Amino acid sequence: MRCALLAFALGVIALQQQAVLPPSSAVAWLGAPIAIALAAARVSRRSTGALRSAARITALIALAVLAAGAGFFYAAWRAQVRLADELPPAWEGRDIRLVGVIDELPQPVESGTRFAFAVERVVTDEAVAPSELSLVWYKPLARDAPIREVPELHAGERWELTVRLKRPQGTVNPHGFDVEAWLLENDLRATGYVRDADVHRRLDAFTGRPEDHVSRARESIRAGILAALEGRPYAGVIAALAIGDERAIPEEQWKLFNRTGIGHLIGISGLHITFFATLMGAIAFWAWRRSHRLTSRLPARKAAAVAGVVAALTYVLLAGFQIPAQRTLYMLSVAAIGLWLGRPGTASTVWLWALAIVLAWDPWASLTPGFWLSFGAVGLLLYVGTERIGAVPAWREVTRAQAAITLGLIPLMLVLFQQISLVSPVANAVAIPVVTFMVVPLALASIVVPWTHCFS
Repeated sequence: MRCALLAFALGVIALQQQAVLPPSSAVAWLGAPIAIALAAARVSRRSTGALRSAARITALIALAVLAAGAGFFYAAWRAQVRLADELPPAWEGRDIRLVGVIDELPQPVESGTRFAFAVERVVTDEAVAPSELSLVWYKPLARDAPIREVPELHAGERWELTVRLKRPQGTVNPHGFDVEAWLLENDLRATGYVRDADVHRRLDAFTGRPEDHVSRARESIRAGILAALEGRPYAGVIAALAIGDERAIPEEQWKLFNRTGIGHLIGISGLHITFFATLMGAIAFWAWRRSHRLTSRLPARKAAAVAGVVAALTYVLLAGFQIPAQRTLYMLSVAAIGLWLGRPGTASTVWLWALAIVLAWDPWASLTPGFWLSFGAVGLLLYVGTERIGAVPAWREVTRAQAAITLGLIPLMLVLFQQISLVSPVANAVAIPVVTFMVVPLALASIVVPWTHCFS
């Protein structure tokens, strides 16, 4: 199983490195490993000794190739479906009237407001538009200010807008941000802006889709944080730790975090989710075991596992379902399922299940640095955390884990960012306990309890 999970993940990752998508007919090549696996299994059943061992190894290799091929062609199919949702060149740069929903938290920018727009209906005759857009509603020029202003936008609102779109494109600069890959990963198949038309109509204040409720909750929490910390330089950091909205953090702060090597702590990381899920699970375990009626129906450990997964899911939804958060949620879910089934499995099995599920859900996850850093860090911790002989003092375990993360991620940091931080071990030794055990709990407590002093 572990071999198949790893092979599937490698197949998905391999597809993202291709310059062109494979033809649909190429999937027929999967018949070869299937036939080899079946033939090897048949030989294994009818033979003994060295021939049987060779047949088993052949079957295992064929199954690994089959899993890799399945991952490769699955990712190719997902890519074909996503790329088919495109803006025709004939409608690029032309006015198109659309009806749709603001799909996530609108982000104020210097020139106006940027937001994702889920298209429900194209009003303009014969026009075609992708189902998901990235739009900017620019501020009016000074001479037009008394006439038109950018309205206050909220997630879940339905609008009728006139927009001008262009196909996804970006500059190709060494070590620069890959805009086209980011748009593809986030299923934003065109970018554009709202035209200065005389009529833009808000059709509904709230559409009520399930994702809209989550977005409104995140928006409300962000507004509360920014209002309580108005003018404070760390307001964006608190918003990132509470709801995963990292776009409010100034560029200067990001440079400081990256230079000191603590950028992984800014936003909702796997460490924060694990701590929160563990805390909620411990509380549930403590309360459940004190009721004879409850424990007679369900063991306290299983109830604690459910509580931990529910807490993690809630936090991940508030985080905007980002990749590090997904990884942690899936790992906790797999571990909880194993506990319920009485087959918890090894840490590496849980890690591989999370890896395969993340790539199955989002085949483009491997295009982001967060994917590699997240799974790389957890893999290193699992490797160094497996003690074979004797007990290890806590201080030694912490030191070894910190050294593994610092040294083990250097190759990835050099490949992804072309730089490493020499002060990272010291900075993380201070920042990890402070952020994880003090700042994050207070930020989360302020969400549940209307106590704005938690922020300050």
